[in-house]
Amino acid sequence: MLAAALSGCSGPSPPAPAGGSPSVRISPTSATFADAGGRLVLHRSPMSITVEDRAGTAVLRDGVAPAGAPAPLAPVDDPKNPGMPNPAAVPSYAPLAFLVGTQTITQYTGGFFAGDLKSASLAGTQYAATAVASVSRRGQTLVARLHTNDPSGRQLILTVGAAAGDQALAVSVTASPASGVVMMGDSFGSSPSESFFGFGGLHDGLDQHGQLVDAWVEEENVNGSSAPGHGGGGRSLYPNGPTAAYDPQAELVSSHDYGFLVTDPTLTRFRLDTDRPDAWNVRTSGSSFDYVVAPGSPTRDIATLTSISGRQPAPPRWALGPQMDRLLAHSATAVAQYPAELASDLAHIVEDHLPLTAYRIEGWADPASTGGLNLPAATPPSVLSATIAALHKLGIHPLVYLRPWVNPTSTAVADHLVATTASGAPAYITGTSGQKIALLDFTNPTAVRWWDAQVDHVLDLGADGFMLDFGEQVLTTMHFADGESGATMHNRYQTLVDRATRAALTAYQQHHPGRSAWFYTRAGFSGTPGSAAYAGGNFPGDEETSWTHSSGLASLTSDMVNRALFGAYGYGTDIGGYLDLFTPATTAELFDRWAEWAALSPVFRLHGSALAGTHTPWSYGKATLALYEQLSKLHEKAAGTIESLWRQADRTGMPPTRPMWLSDPHSRAARAADQQWLLGADVLVAPVVTQGATSRSVFFPSGCWAPQDGLGSTVHGPAVQTVPAPLTTLPYWFRCGTHPF
Repeated sequence: MLAAALSGCSGPSPPAPAGGSPSVRISPTSATFADAGGRLVLHRSPMSITVEDRAGTAVLRDGVAPAGAPAPLAPVDDPKNPGMPNPAAVPSYAPLAFLVGTQTITQYTGGFFAGDLKSASLAGTQYAATAVASVSRRGQTLVARLHTNDPSGRQLILTVGAAAGDQALAVSVTASPASGVVMMGDSFGSSPSESFFGFGGLHDGLDQHGQLVDAWVEEENVNGSSAPGHGGGGRSLYPNGPTAAYDPQAELVSSHDYGFLVTDPTLTRFRLDTDRPDAWNVRTSGSSFDYVVAPGSPTRDIATLTSISGRQPAPPRWALGPQMDRLLAHSATAVAQYPAELASDLAHIVEDHLPLTAYRIEGWADPASTGGLNLPAATPPSVLSATIAALHKLGIHPLVYLRPWVNPTSTAVADHLVATTASGAPAYITGTSGQKIALLDFTNPTAVRWWDAQVDHVLDLGADGFMLDFGEQVLTTMHFADGESGATMHNRYQTLVDRATRAALTAYQQHHPGRSAWFYTRAGFSGTPGSAAYAGGNFPGDEETSWTHSSGLASLTSDMVNRALFGAYGYGTDIGGYLDLFTPATTAELFDRWAEWAALSPVFRLHGSALAGTHTPWSYGKATLALYEQLSKLHEKAAGTIESLWRQADRTGMPPTRPMWLSDPHSRAARAADQQWLLGADVLVAPVVTQGATSRSVFFPSGCWAPQDGLGSTVHGPAVQTVPAPLTTLPYWFRCGTHPF
């Protein structure tokens, strides 16, 4: 159908301008906006949009079903409500379609899944654009009024301009009048061979062809077979389905040579050839729809879109060395034992000569000194001060723990610095331990200054940074000082937290020359820019202590490389896993394989589990301790390469950790290789993620690959080979003739 639609174009268009100002051309049959990135052609009759690359080749076209045609039959739309048909949720696949009616979003309002979607149901009638009513040039933009088949006479206002320094096309569509419109989007031609990559920290795989992807920041989500009373498993997640993510990104790159970024912060749903084999659809909540499309190769698209949505700034070098956390487990006994555990860790670090550049103290807070932040206090101030001093003496950078939760007794609540209900009262929810909390309102300048004081306090204590946890708990019923509701703030909240935190760190370092601070987060979202522009790094959330592809060891590679495509470069897993509420405690084998996985990832960090506490290498015996020391030294050797690649990524958008398909976007074998990655162009990493395995299958891209640490023989790609991988071995290769580290 796409080929037939494109055959209706009147011959190839001339190339887009290589440079200079964007241009607008209007003719009796079409209107064209062009910049250095490509062109958008608005066809008058039948009304449709075609996007072309710089050479004039069509890469994207909307309106794959005529306006007013019956919506195609589809399976149940909402995986969170199986058995509950929602016909209005099935898109019409007509050009620039919108729904007049109601949207009802329900969320978990507290506890383990606070902020997560329970359902997002729609009711009403769908309409779409039918014809161009008028078109004009407004400065360097194209503006058109579009007729629709809405009997009320509603029109759509289409605006097309330049983005990313004239390298991409920015499209904005608004309903006029806007009242009653609750969802808007568009549909584009596709083919069975098209792959869709990106979307942020998805666990289930790389190519999302055939998937329904919600861009909604989600908390927790566990393996479907782990949650009591729920079936599933494999790549399934409960409660939000296989594509749930702490750090979703409403942007994709296609194997058909275009990139696509939705700039609206509301709930966005992608239907990637789920209903029909020749089209994909994207819709956002609200009466407007804004996106950027970047025609070109995947590497060009990634560079273009990350120049808009943001790239994580390279950290201080010490943050790329081995790190360790002393987790605070959820029990009174753990709180009482915490100071002794700090002392024990320091003794082992010295005795075992463990390579370490940073150590995080989780249970550190004195609530009275931090204005009422809701933090896990377990260390007396004198012990905290002594521990920080001891770490500095060892050349280890102390880190602590922050989150934007405040107690009901906090000065931030008393001074009206938190998110509220519609009546203006503080909007309280329950945290993961059942405690009553409020969320700091980062749209309030006074609240930002209050947060700045908390960050300054942490750094004044001698800490060099912190884990910045949570950020997924905003409810749609909340209200904020800038007039926004939780419907737009839910996805945007962590970006505001990260922006304020980055500004606070920068200001502190300017006033304290010689100090280098760093922080990392778990939640995030895309935007213009999104959280990637500000956060120092990311941890993947509460991975389960398991081997599963849904939320255990096998989930990490796709999560890491999917995030990295669009600017979230600083991935650091919890070595050994964290969430052991529904899974067994971490075994020595799982710990060893997890440490191997992390050794050539950007951030090598030992964390702990919710019930068992911190799993330390010495607690598994001498063999594991020796392996962990070896892997720590490997990571130290690679740190210079990682730093160099990260700084290149800040300039070019090319991620340090790269999916295999990026080396050959048209290779089916490369697209399927979701348990290995390239570190730069010259290092191939293929850790073992299967319990009991002593070998694994590896895809080798084009070129010659030399094994490291005596693993097998040289391989010439492209090829797929099974390689040996004993328990104490991390399979990795250098491109022949290179010596990356």
